[in-house]
Amino acid sequence: MNSEVSIISRSPKETIEFGKSLVQDARGGEVFALIGELGAGKTQIVKGAAIALGIEAEVTSPTFNIVHCYEAKNKTLYHIDLYRIEKLEGSLRLYIEEILHSKEICFIEWPGSIEQLLPPWTQYWQISIISENERKIIRLR
Repeated sequence: MNSEVSIISRSPKETIEFGKSLVQDARGGEVFALIGELGAGKTQIVKGAAIALGIEAEVTSPTFNIVHCYEAKNKTLYHIDLYRIEKLEGSLRLYIEEILHSKEICFIEWPGSIEQLLPPWTQYWQISIISENERKIIRLR
């Protein structure tokens, strides 16, 4: 996938389908940084990834838990939400660094507070609200 990818999602279902496509060829170790305002559809993308990986659990935003871990048959998906985190310190920082460098698939919402920790292979995706149901999704790098 090159850095010029840009799509328009016209429904939550299409945003979920986009999430499925992100992990279609995943081998493990992928890191996806999702950037966008509240309600842009970041969690919908993670829901799609979980469906594609065969995860049956309900995917919800880990805003208060910070990290959700979902087990699939042969892969693990981590969903990290740093909306409430200004500075990552201590054992939480170590835990997230461990996840980022594992062989598992990781999606991070609100990655700004840990940008310096993100591995060089991180895919950055910007999700922008166009209208109630439309989103523009752009790969930044």
